[in-house]
Amino acid sequence: LLLDKGADLRKAPGVLELATSINSIEAVKILLKHGVDVNAKKDGIFTPLCTAIRDDREKLVDLLLASGADPNLPASEYPAFKCVTHHRAHLLPKLLAAGADADEPAGIVETAVAHNNQDALILLLNAGLDPDARDAAGHTALTTAITKNDLGYIDILLARKANAGVRGHDWPVNMAVKNPEILAKLLPHLTTAAIPKGALELAVQANQLESVKLLLAAGVAVEDKNGGVFSPLTTAIREDRKEIFRYLLDEAGADPNKPGEHLPIIKAIRRHRQDDLSYIEHLLHKGADMNLMYRGWNAVLQALDKGDDKTLQLLAEMGTPDLEVKDDEGHSVLEIMRARGMKEEEQILTHGPRVKRTGRKPTTDRARKDSSTLGASGRTRV
Repeated sequence: LLLDKGADLRKAPGVLELATSINSIEAVKILLKHGVDVNAKKDGIFTPLCTAIRDDREKLVDLLLASGADPNLPASEYPAFKCVTHHRAHLLPKLLAAGADADEPAGIVETAVAHNNQDALILLLNAGLDPDARDAAGHTALTTAITKNDLGYIDILLARKANAGVRGHDWPVNMAVKNPEILAKLLPHLTTAAIPKGALELAVQANQLESVKLLLAAGVAVEDKNGGVFSPLTTAIREDRKEIFRYLLDEAGADPNKPGEHLPIIKAIRRHRQDDLSYIEHLLHKGADMNLMYRGWNAVLQALDKGDDKTLQLLAEMGTPDLEVKDDEGHSVLEIMRARGMKEEEQILTHGPRVKRTGRKPTTDRARKDSSTLGASGRTRV
């Protein structure tokens, strides 16, 4: 009656959305009959179509679309996204048939994973959407599934050819090292070259021995550094990952003289916990060269600098401290000790059977035996 008497719909731009929100099909039909704008927004935000989707009014969705509602006009979010976030997957085909562009904006597949809407995910993938498309934050469906530790979604995405090498939140492999079960699903879909540098070191940080084994089996080098600096072995020492540390040395063939942020034995001396010298001892047993200089330090100088007599004693017992080896400034270990008045430390290093001066080799039976045990490879400079 009001409309018949000349009520001006332009002065009530949100009236159609209001009629939709109260689920008044009759009012919607009357308004449409009198020429109301089917896309008019209430408060400049809410569209009739998105409100119908939000409230799961399927008949109203059909009516609005048939009356020319724009399936690509956003309200608080785009209509197709509204179907995903509000779990209205059954309405998605109607929007797509009406011309909804599910590729714009990108990220609707990721949104389906983020909102745990498997029906929408499968429908979108069946419609041919890119499983690797990133949302506005750069996240992919796969990395979101990894973040959620959702094995089911990971299986669906990989089966639909999601690329396990595409970066989202981070590189998928780097994210997956925290969960070996997920990592085991990703690796068969990647070449060794596609595995990011540093993944092995991240697995050590995460204290996941199984992930370490999986990456090594996939062809990652045991010395592979994160950021070109941090090696798996030195990280194992720094983070006190003793089981992984022993695996890297004993099973994986890590080089005890290959530096990460520093030489492994330097890291072990700096980081040893209380009276636990097991890291240092095992490195020496595996051939770590206590006399090897790197960035101005070797094991003897580090133990001296730390005032660590127990480590000095261990070095003297297990190796051959070379007191004439020089640092980057040309000062020998012996010169440094005497300049600092380290008489007791010098006595520890010079009164054992395995003392070495430049050009002088061990002569005792024990020295020969230990030298044979360590092997020449333990003295190789890197």
